[in-house]
Amino acid sequence: MEDRISALKQEYFKVSQAKRLLLLCLGFAVLAAGIWSLNIGPSKVNLKTVWEVILDLFEHNDALTNGERVIVLNVRLPRICGSVLAGILLAASGLLMQGVFQNPLVSPYTMGVSNGASFGASVAIVFAANLQFLNLGDYLTPVFAFVFAAITMFMVQGIAKIAKNSTGTLLLAGVAVGHLFTGLVSLLKYMADEDQLPDLIFWSMGSVSNVTWPQIAIMLAATVVGLVLMTQYAWDLNVMATGEESAIGLGVNYKKIRTIAFLLSTLMTGVAVSFTGIIGFVGMVAPHVARIIVGNDYRYTIPTASVCGALLLMVADSISRVLVTTVSMPIGVVTSLIGVPFFLWLIVRKKQEV
Repeated sequence: MEDRISALKQEYFKVSQAKRLLLLCLGFAVLAAGIWSLNIGPSKVNLKTVWEVILDLFEHNDALTNGERVIVLNVRLPRICGSVLAGILLAASGLLMQGVFQNPLVSPYTMGVSNGASFGASVAIVFAANLQFLNLGDYLTPVFAFVFAAITMFMVQGIAKIAKNSTGTLLLAGVAVGHLFTGLVSLLKYMADEDQLPDLIFWSMGSVSNVTWPQIAIMLAATVVGLVLMTQYAWDLNVMATGEESAIGLGVNYKKIRTIAFLLSTLMTGVAVSFTGIIGFVGMVAPHVARIIVGNDYRYTIPTASVCGALLLMVADSISRVLVTTVSMPIGVVTSLIGVPFFLWLIVRKKQEV
């Protein structure tokens, strides 16, 4: 018996080591993608110049031009940091939603949260002149996007409670509420003038090209809070995957953890979408890729899904700049091209398992 236990411990240790090694490799992949992304752009600023600009922060280099400093510090580095943090936030939020609601098709995009945030941002853009009394300045659009993202989640959750928390009804409610806000956004586009319309269209497709360092600081704070809390409740999330009755029987406060997960996913999604616009399918694809790689143990799935989300969004942003070099292509276009086939595959797979 002791030999059997010892063999199981060794096997568990080997599997854990393999998962950690794989996570480390993914981290290096993110670093490599970041280095690649630093070299992409219409200007001739290369990696050597980027390094010189970073060193210039500590010791002034007269050989550098102000243009090079602006390109590196105000364009490329914020864009990379924004894509990494937005990817982590969306992936972690999607992982929480799928785990708590036990539905592989649930994500910030399919739940309608992104559509609600888009409506909030559209309201701020179209009625900016009438909302100046709020004194929010450049944060008017992000604040409205976050507020309506939260409102959307509460609406969907409320409908699900009326339907006795059915996961099928939850998904249908998300789709319905999402279409409601999409229709309202279309109405605002019809009302918008010629100067506002391009901002509405571009924001609804998602982009990290306009992310600033203060916004990155907010995204970083939300990322740290989200990942710390998710890691703290990793064992509870593992138990909740067995079902509500089993989790309660094993001593898990199911309603408490579900409420925390609901509020946390709303926070992370709202912060990401409020600064980057609608970026679909990252919150659905990354968690599934993580489960395929490391399994369903949240101690490993949380960091793996986060890294996968960061890598996916950074690569998508780099591809968007490679495909169209003359203008800034919305990143949501690339993630949709990746996510739609994956979404259809999930539907077919789930149907076959029934």
